[in-house]
Amino acid sequence: MQSIQLGPFTFATSLFAFLVAAFLGLFLAAWLDRRRQTRAESVLWRAVLLGVLVGRLGFLIQQWEFYHNDPLSWLDVRDGGLMIPAAVTAGWFYVLWRVLRDKAVLPAVAGGLAIGVAAFSLIMVATGRGGLEPSIPLPEIDLIPLQADFSTPDNLDQYKGKVTVVNLWASWCPPCRREMPAFQQVQASRSDVNIVFANQGEELTAIQHYLNEENLELGNMWRDPHMQLGQAVRSRGLPTTLFLDEQGRLVDVRAGELSAATLNDKINTLQ
Repeated sequence: MQSIQLGPFTFATSLFAFLVAAFLGLFLAAWLDRRRQTRAESVLWRAVLLGVLVGRLGFLIQQWEFYHNDPLSWLDVRDGGLMIPAAVTAGWFYVLWRVLRDKAVLPAVAGGLAIGVAAFSLIMVATGRGGLEPSIPLPEIDLIPLQADFSTPDNLDQYKGKVTVVNLWASWCPPCRREMPAFQQVQASRSDVNIVFANQGEELTAIQHYLNEENLELGNMWRDPHMQLGQAVRSRGLPTTLFLDEQGRLVDVRAGELSAATLNDKINTLQ
């Protein structure tokens, strides 16, 4: 399972697992704090905040070309832009430093970390995301070019030879609309990958009206009128982004909104 949907909200499975793990770990630490009269909860809170800060700063430096013109975007961590190794290292060093200074917090800190790691692992295993997932071929799905409603259908095989990113979207979807300029920016700046758009279930007139209204110039635009791509990857919401290797095999799926920086970072990791 690549994503988890709660009401109108769709979370990447890894993000959902992290949020649950953090909540349970902090809850247990707070409970042990009350019993032992220590301050382990504040240690974990500060470790999480420090990790996010350091991880975000590392990501900003790494993807500076996408952030330097928009200072407000530096604080918008909803795009998931974190340098994970830096975040984890900073958090662990802070915890170690605090435990060495005050050994009384060790039992509660250890308990909070243990329940957090266990919860994260259980959710990832239960949803099938616990290990390295092999790349898999997508079924052959007919897509209709946007340029003409009567055009002969085609499929994604034509994009083999390069890493390919396929964005599943719809004009009625607010996060889809918000991320479209980011996809346009990356498509214009990277000729070494294929950026492909597959509209899910909308009529041609609705799609064209949206693109004209937003003044978007996007290549590789297709219609998936029966939403077969979404069904093939068991997408539970939009936007959903598929990442294919050079052989056209599915290697990853990202549920939720992407920024230009996080999209560029993901492409770099695949290459």
